[in-house]
Amino acid sequence: MSGSPSERTFRHADVPSIRRFAVEFANRAGIGAAQLADFVLAVNEAAACAIAAGSCTARLRLWTAGARAFCAVSGDSMSHYGPGGGKQGDVEALRRWLLQQLCDSVSVQSGPEGVTVLLSMTVT
Repeated sequence: MSGSPSERTFRHADVPSIRRFAVEFANRAGIGAAQLADFVLAVNEAAACAIAAGSCTARLRLWTAGARAFCAVSGDSMSHYGPGGGKQGDVEALRRWLLQQLCDSVSVQSGPEGVTVLLSMTVT
């Protein structure tokens, strides 16, 4: 499994279409039914992290390399957690916990330019 990246810019109101975009990508990438729901949920939560602080524009990038599926989301809003982000709220803590349960690797960075979430899953 290897494919060119799929990218999309979105705002808060576009999150339902981001889930459909993730399903279409997963189908093209050969992610099977057993992992489809986990992959789409992880993409949804990564998108939610990037736009949690209100209206912003975010960029989603999905790609595969070998037997791994990757997702990177960057948004121009500030997260409530992570370096410089202050105290972690309950919703943010739950999102981060869920991402860690679904994915092999999760990184959430918050800084002056906004939030970047990078995750990967091994696809079997």
